[in-house]
Amino acid sequence: MRFHDLIRAAENKYNRLLTLLILVYLMSPFLVEQSIGAVIVLLVFLGGVVIVIHQIQHSQWALRMHVSLVFLALLLRICSDLFAHLPNDRRLLVTSSTAIFLAFLALSVYLILRELALVEQVTTDIIKGGICVYFLLGFLWAGLYEIVYSFDASSFTAESTPLTRADLTHFSFTTLTTVGYGDISPASRVARVLANLEGMVGVIYPAVFIARLVGLYR
Repeated sequence: MRFHDLIRAAENKYNRLLTLLILVYLMSPFLVEQSIGAVIVLLVFLGGVVIVIHQIQHSQWALRMHVSLVFLALLLRICSDLFAHLPNDRRLLVTSSTAIFLAFLALSVYLILRELALVEQVTTDIIKGGICVYFLLGFLWAGLYEIVYSFDASSFTAESTPLTRADLTHFSFTTLTTVGYGDISPASRVARVLANLEGMVGVIYPAVFIARLVGLYR
């Protein structure tokens, strides 16, 4: 691929977002367990999504909303590291940060899906947007599992415990893709319901939505 082809590909917003999501997915297992690494990954991830969402939703209100959510999530995550010696306070801060992160992801998924559903001409970049949503759903459910696990460590059974954020992300994507290695299993009712819902989304979304985009591609 020539240099100008790379530049042209980088101009497509979903090309950039998909590349970012893949890099975050590949790097996060090695960085998220370190305080500074987790903040860097979160900042890069959220910042990249904000840029793409701003290209979709050209309104200052939407931009301010996303930036505010990013700022709050990062601030609470940093504060949680400062209160590491106070487990209860730290758990509250981490849970609050994760909840804001989930709100950010849910809003982003909605805005992207809305654009994909209303688009008149399906291009390769639009199809990549559908794949981006698939990745975002995996990260969204990983955050839900993290909140459940923070309140009840027996919500999941695993070969090695305690589970880390990387472990829960691994469980989320194996559930979303319906691979299900069995190394981590949901044990509580809430965890099982969430896992079942994610499994259904992982089957229905590609079969219906992605297939529709591919069918409309010209």
